[in-house]
Amino acid sequence: MNRRQFQLGALATLLAPLVAYAQAGATKIVVGFAPGGSVDTTARLVAEGLQRQLSRTFIVDNRAGAGGRLAPEQVARAAPDGQTLMLVPHGPMALFPALYRKLRYDPARDFTPIGQAVGYDYALIAHPSMQLPNAQALKRWLGGAGTRASYGSPGAGTVPHFLGVSVARALDVPMTHVPYRGAAPAMVDVVGGVIPLAFAPTADAAELAQAGKVRILATSGARRGSATPRTPTFKEYGIDVELAGWFALYGPAGMAKAQTEELQQALAAVLATPTLRERLARLSLEAAASTPAQLAALQQREQAFWTPLVQASGFTPDD
Repeated sequence: MNRRQFQLGALATLLAPLVAYAQAGATKIVVGFAPGGSVDTTARLVAEGLQRQLSRTFIVDNRAGAGGRLAPEQVARAAPDGQTLMLVPHGPMALFPALYRKLRYDPARDFTPIGQAVGYDYALIAHPSMQLPNAQALKRWLGGAGTRASYGSPGAGTVPHFLGVSVARALDVPMTHVPYRGAAPAMVDVVGGVIPLAFAPTADAAELAQAGKVRILATSGARRGSATPRTPTFKEYGIDVELAGWFALYGPAGMAKAQTEELQQALAAVLATPTLRERLARLSLEAAASTPAQLAALQQREQAFWTPLVQASGFTPDD
């Protein structure tokens, strides 16, 4: 070991207790996915902003696994002291109760809603050679496609899987679901002509669409997305389906009202920052603040949307 390595090692040894002490006093934002994805990136932006707003330390704690269920399982058991929070997408809070018979947390009872952080939409993706300007053209094509009337998704039991079920019902045509391990492999097969259609978050498809490798036929939000201003919504396209994805901030159940309000107000201030909004827009995400009551109502409405749809699809809930 040279002298510099020795010095660095000694410095690390001296700093380790200080780092551990800083983290022990920090507020954790638990994320149920690995570093680098859109949920993790958003959590880090939110943590930076809250740290500035509230003058205390916020760190992101990645708890990847079980399809995003590990984070809410951990936060549901945490003390309601405001030191453990969670940034979570809508699937684990609204869709998962319909998918898992033995979910180890109750989205309605085990958490304190703080506020929505971002919104986004989903896209219906096709090979660029498919000229399908509206739902009538899509329905005619599906009716004559036979076994080719299939669509890909990031996996069985994901939001895009059941979004495809919803669209097929709205069009009153059969569509075969082809599950993949993630959005990227599904879109690769659309590019290669292996499958004709796929559903995925618009953020995952925007770059391929800009390169002309896929065509986004429509998006699922109430209005056109900032990343796809020329692309119609499903309703404009002629499909009576509307669904907006979201990430939101929660704490464990039982948090003090004053603490919840402080965090919600700080989060709203962070989301109003032009720099943050621009950084989110580059991820095809839109800052979307809400009150705790609005978030709770949104979660309840969406769960009511998914439960009968999952039941009608014939999907067998997992343990």
